[in-house]
Amino acid sequence: MKSQEFIYEQAFDRNIGWLTTEEQAKLRRSCVAIAGLGGAGGFQAQVLARLGVGRFKIADLDTFELTNINRQIGASIETLGRAKTPIIRDMIFAINPEAQVESFNEGINPKSIDSFLESADLALDGIDFFAQNTKLLLFRKCYEKGIPAITSCPLGFGASLLAFSPKGMKYEDYFDLRDGMSEKEMRMTCTPGLAPSALCLPYMDKQALDLKGQRTSSVVPGLMLVAALSGTEAVKILTGKRSVRYAPHVYEIDLLTQRVRKKYYPMGMKSPLQRIKRWLYLKLMNTQLYYLLRPRKAADLQIAEQLSKT
Repeated sequence: MKSQEFIYEQAFDRNIGWLTTEEQAKLRRSCVAIAGLGGAGGFQAQVLARLGVGRFKIADLDTFELTNINRQIGASIETLGRAKTPIIRDMIFAINPEAQVESFNEGINPKSIDSFLESADLALDGIDFFAQNTKLLLFRKCYEKGIPAITSCPLGFGASLLAFSPKGMKYEDYFDLRDGMSEKEMRMTCTPGLAPSALCLPYMDKQALDLKGQRTSSVVPGLMLVAALSGTEAVKILTGKRSVRYAPHVYEIDLLTQRVRKKYYPMGMKSPLQRIKRWLYLKLMNTQLYYLLRPRKAADLQIAEQLSKT
């Protein structure tokens, strides 16, 4: 097949109608930093590349493994054992050969974070859930440098979305993170803040989230939804197309149960009610109470409904 010359305007012409030509031009000039290129970050990179974002900073220190096959866009039999960063970089170039991509093959850390965020207009969090100190580093630096940042968490067949403004509530304040917390304590604290409505609870099995064993289950629809939510919010932030509801607003959707929640927590997870709810939530997840209370029948859905309303 004869190769065709790449013309940006033609490649992204079908965006026009939902985006204006001026908004498309803004995306072309924009630089997005994506930290972590696994389930969330890989799909986020593809969505942003197909939206026509012109510049990327991408970071990951990991390689693809067989257990990534079910949910990570860069994972295939051909890529097993290969570093994630060059695979995702090549995916971006395959979509837009004119894109500028700067890779950070060692991931982000205190030494690389400043360079990683240099010239970025927006940062996306695709960092592993069990690397909470790295997440905190990313969001603190974004706040310090005046860069908006998005975190979107896959929750079964759904996802949640939180956008953080450098002029609004800080990441650590929303999640009620305190100095001196261990990684484990940070994970336990962040979990209810990422899923305050727990829309996936009616069909969730306890083994889907094993905080002690550092294992989480993910299915690809949830991760594709993460990318859709993040990509849409990125368009709003980068083009000004619509106003952004930054944290402490949180948006949660579940495709399997077809339920949606939009919540606003003025104190984040610091309020007495949310701290009590967090204690009960985590107690539930780590004891046999989970199997006693987990909804199994239509009538029992009231339990999950009560959790989602608080």
